[in-house]
Amino acid sequence: MKRTQEPPVPPVSGRLTNPLVCTAFLLLAVSVKCADYQATVLSDGPRAYYRFNDDTGRSAINRNSGGLGAAGNATNDLSTGVVHPFPGALAGDGNRSEFFDSSARTIIPYSPALNPTNTHPFTVEAWFYPASDQINGGQCPINNRYAYSGVNRQGWVFFQRAPNLDYFGKGGYEGVGWNCRMYNENGGTGALDVTSQLPYQIGRWTHVVVVYDPVNVTNATLTMYIDGVAANTNTWTGGASGTAPGYVANTDDHPPSEAVSGPSGLALGQYNNTASPNSNPYFGAVDEFAFYTNKLSPAQILAHYQNGTNAARSIPYQTLVQSDNPVEYLRLDEIAPGPDIAINLGDLRNGGVATNAPGVRHPAQSALAGRIDDGAFSGHWRNGGGTFADIPWNAADNPDASLPFTFEGWFRPTADQMNPGPSPVNNRLANGIANRTGWVIYQRDPNDTYKGVPGDSGVGWTFRMYTGSGSGGQDVLTGVPYNVGEWQQLVVTWEPQTDVGPAVNGGVAWQGILTAYVDGLAVATNTAATYSANTNPTEDGRPPTDFAVGSYNLASGGGEEFEGDIDEVAFYNNYVLTPDQILAHYQTGTNSHPATNYETLVLTAPYDGAGTQRLMPATYLRFNDPAFYPVANSGTLGYVADGNLVLTTNQASGPQSPAYAGFEASNEAVPLDGIKQWASLNNPTGLNISGQITLEAWIKPGATQGDPARIISHGPPTPTVYDLSTYPLLTLSGSLLSSNEVFLRIEASGANYAVGSSNGTNTYRASYPIPEGDLGGANWVHLAGTYDGANWRLFRNGAPVATNAAAVGALPVDAGDWAIGSTGNGWADSFTGSIDEVAIYNVALSPSRIAAHYSTAIFGSHPLGIALSGGQVTITWSVGTLQQSDNVTGTYADLTGATSPYKPPAGPASRFYRLRQ
Repeated sequence: MKRTQEPPVPPVSGRLTNPLVCTAFLLLAVSVKCADYQATVLSDGPRAYYRFNDDTGRSAINRNSGGLGAAGNATNDLSTGVVHPFPGALAGDGNRSEFFDSSARTIIPYSPALNPTNTHPFTVEAWFYPASDQINGGQCPINNRYAYSGVNRQGWVFFQRAPNLDYFGKGGYEGVGWNCRMYNENGGTGALDVTSQLPYQIGRWTHVVVVYDPVNVTNATLTMYIDGVAANTNTWTGGASGTAPGYVANTDDHPPSEAVSGPSGLALGQYNNTASPNSNPYFGAVDEFAFYTNKLSPAQILAHYQNGTNAARSIPYQTLVQSDNPVEYLRLDEIAPGPDIAINLGDLRNGGVATNAPGVRHPAQSALAGRIDDGAFSGHWRNGGGTFADIPWNAADNPDASLPFTFEGWFRPTADQMNPGPSPVNNRLANGIANRTGWVIYQRDPNDTYKGVPGDSGVGWTFRMYTGSGSGGQDVLTGVPYNVGEWQQLVVTWEPQTDVGPAVNGGVAWQGILTAYVDGLAVATNTAATYSANTNPTEDGRPPTDFAVGSYNLASGGGEEFEGDIDEVAFYNNYVLTPDQILAHYQTGTNSHPATNYETLVLTAPYDGAGTQRLMPATYLRFNDPAFYPVANSGTLGYVADGNLVLTTNQASGPQSPAYAGFEASNEAVPLDGIKQWASLNNPTGLNISGQITLEAWIKPGATQGDPARIISHGPPTPTVYDLSTYPLLTLSGSLLSSNEVFLRIEASGANYAVGSSNGTNTYRASYPIPEGDLGGANWVHLAGTYDGANWRLFRNGAPVATNAAAVGALPVDAGDWAIGSTGNGWADSFTGSIDEVAIYNVALSPSRIAAHYSTAIFGSHPLGIALSGGQVTITWSVGTLQQSDNVTGTYADLTGATSPYKPPAGPASRFYRLRQ
């Protein structure tokens, strides 16, 4: 498409009959245009705005934003593991933290700035999310201690102590809460030491601050604050001599023969470089670590805590921290190099990390009510097949059949396809082997009216166990209907009763009781189920069984993909959840304001009340892992409308200056292949828009498009896969009842642009034939569609091109997601090409505002200017062609030969001027 075919930029124009008035008018109008494109869009208050300029890099460096600068950067330095991104501590922020899975650390090199002498005060601040109750072995979240074997120790260290007094007298017990211990060069013995003595919950963030006040050194104090309030203070009394200091800072003057790995660094996640790697590892997350070379006051500490827990904070948390001048401040929001994984919060720890399939979508919306900080995993048979996430063989996920176990998970099916049987979780050995072992879960019919459809095997969910003798299974079928598009909790318990002798495969087989619970209540029992667990080695020497979520596992040959969302998958080895616990989990998961975090209940469910440590589920996949390739929302809804890229990254060139002066020269866009690549936005409440709406995007469409090819889409939910004329008695439920959608798309395989909505029967839209050269062209096209309460309107490159009167505007889509480049639920009606600068508004932008967006994109901060000097009007511009008209509404014609600066001839007639690209 030639640039000369573009419609003219809706102008800044003015009359020249009164040059002074004209000049004032023009400068006022121009002032609106002087901002860049991003600022112009944001000035109109979009609820969602996606620039696709998110950082796609992976770094082993945690950047310091404190006064020490880059010298305070931390490095993930161990080959045994990397830190994992994890939802952060700050309420209403959407920031990431870092999770340490017992195999990793990040370390800051030694610096005198991080080791002030004992005559100077300092403050240490962090947020901790403990995921284990282990105290024997002293989990260490932060370490700044010189501690080579046999040396006189210096510095300080933090330890996680017991969650409560139940652990008194147990191995490793040294008090309750969090502990900061200091050293004073007196061998390996600690000196000044403080423990909070306040209980904490695993699976919940705690704000921990320690303030060192030297006073006169020999009577120094160490005060620990928990959640903004002073919890405990210890005062040093000079030791045995009465004159010894309670603390000696780390130094870098030790002989190389002693400091074989250099001076002490400040480490997060485990002991630092002066100890053996993987010593005293911490299992949990850390966020917002800060070190100050001054005493934070009680008021400052409380302000930090209150800000961090206030989703409606008036200033950003990081701004508040930086105003207190930390030397070191690690936000810990980087993504380290490595594969896309799901953290296992169970006791398998890093031994049970799940590897995600490339096409898995995360985070989807959580099963847990009110938990906008949480997430889920989502997938579809069209995403390329395979599991959502897969854990290699581990004995803890495959207890002997003589041991009880519990499976727990939350499922949200988005389709009613039963043939072949979708499998949300699979832990069996079945592919080409005569004697199957392990177990599998199948999705069955939504309700009884599906009886007789292909694949019909009952209603609800089937948990099938295998006996180790032949291929047959032992089932428990829930028999409880579910609604497509709605979450349902499923729990299954196995209680072995009788040893029935060796199975044919040589493994152990037991008969026992298999009980299924749905939404907190027992619904079905098989009192004579026979079970034989997976083993390693296997019967015929093949690789042992993997634990798969989202489809059949590798040991079953793959396939049988589940379409929908999965959350909070837990496997309890050698423990049967009680009916009361199962009900409590369901009630907590469906309560927007529970007294205890859901994950705390899961992590502590097997606890015996007697201080026995690490009685946790073997596997617990929360599926709240942050997006591997995030899409940040710059609109007013903030992070709750953040998205994630599926099978693509934002590495295409977007509209860029100088051709598009309102954009950065490095502006990026997201490339989409028209097959499986798209961007998911989930379905945040604030984007469930009804009535007035504006959808806006810049596109560079490929030459070939499907019908339709969706640019922006809310919905439609996945329809039933069954022909209702063949199965007229089907009772559809949940999202299958709704076919609402809102769209900006290409229709008829590339014939038209269209914006509108549909209820599945009637479609309300404005459409416009796509000009020659748009598809497969070299230029970017600006599209915007609005509904203003009476009309759907479509705009191309800032100019209105289609209007259609309609009584119906945007329709709410309660069970369908938003997406860019596909249907809302993904993997259908895909767009081919590149998309950038997507914005969604809950109002109809006026034609003049849409024109201003386009004009700013083209001309940026180079507007049409008119000035008056000595009675002479001068018009200036830097790009484009000057046009002139006798009327403000046109017709405008090129002013042939006019160059900037242009001085219009004097005359009595009115003249209006604008620029054409």
